[in-house]
Amino acid sequence: MRKLLFIAALNLVLLSCKSDKKTEKEIEVQIETPELQTVEINNTQAAFTDFDWSPIPVSNTEIGEFPYITAPENFIIWKDGHNEIAENGMTKYSNFNKLITYTGTNFFNAEGKKAELDFAMTDPNTEFNQYKFDQSMEQYLASIGAHLIFEGQIPREKIEDLNKKDDKTVFNYIQGDPYNSSPVKHYVLNHSNGKIIFQVWSNSARAEVGVVELEAFNQTIKAPTAREIKSDIDKTGKAILNINFDTDKATLKPDGEKLVAEIFTLLNENNNLKLSIEGHTDSSGDVERNKQLSMDRANTVMYALAAKGIAIHRLQAKGFGASNPLSPNNSEESKAKNRRVELVKL
Repeated sequence: MRKLLFIAALNLVLLSCKSDKKTEKEIEVQIETPELQTVEINNTQAAFTDFDWSPIPVSNTEIGEFPYITAPENFIIWKDGHNEIAENGMTKYSNFNKLITYTGTNFFNAEGKKAELDFAMTDPNTEFNQYKFDQSMEQYLASIGAHLIFEGQIPREKIEDLNKKDDKTVFNYIQGDPYNSSPVKHYVLNHSNGKIIFQVWSNSARAEVGVVELEAFNQTIKAPTAREIKSDIDKTGKAILNINFDTDKATLKPDGEKLVAEIFTLLNENNNLKLSIEGHTDSSGDVERNKQLSMDRANTVMYALAAKGIAIHRLQAKGFGASNPLSPNNSEESKAKNRRVELVKL
């Protein structure tokens, strides 16, 4: 009997040890987990996934030239400004932009060549024929092999998530008016010539179609040399540089550090040159935050140069936020140009 009690007690101790080890492991996981998380989580990013094209059959149907859609009979496509008919069949065109497309559960970015088409009746005194427009688009897209992946209203909370970082995101990158009760229709076309996205929206007064032919972004910005920077300053009194920092921070990325090294070479070889280092951002986010961020980034460059041996009295730093854009903040391409550091000769 004593032997049995001893065995039972021993088992109880072993079970207790196993339980303690498990508890320690759980505690260890709880401690490590926060290290895997970023300091600031962007809720809009969690809503995006890559689109799986594998189930979409390839179409070989003749589709003509970009944007692959014309106005139905008795309809016109407006030129931007809605004062004239578009001669090229597009209201707006961009050689690289995007449509944020909805699958019914998640969003994905459709990036590439983009066209926006705004439709009206040929006769301005005629009521907009929404039913004819919708039927024309639906039957045409089906005939060329496009697949409807979503039709309806995108949930309001998802729309609001998209706009958390920039309140113009939905306006710029989803065709039509997703806030309106009129449904949006998102199509994908897996064509032998390329992958194409169509977004169709209409109401009782007008209609819009967005088209993107997918293609990878081609980076054309390169880090200038000290000689090229000096040449720009000699010609115009300033040099415009795309110095890369960590997102929403003033920390230089490795290629940004290389460009600062070129600025150091410039200053080191031209002892009388004095520079105002001026930071600029795009219009995304809070105005005051952007101004502070641009100032912080200018200071980062200035103090990095000082640390390399450039006398601080030859430098000054300024931050302008988004107040002096080089181009309208209406596309990713334009915003990239506005995120810059200017070296202005003093």
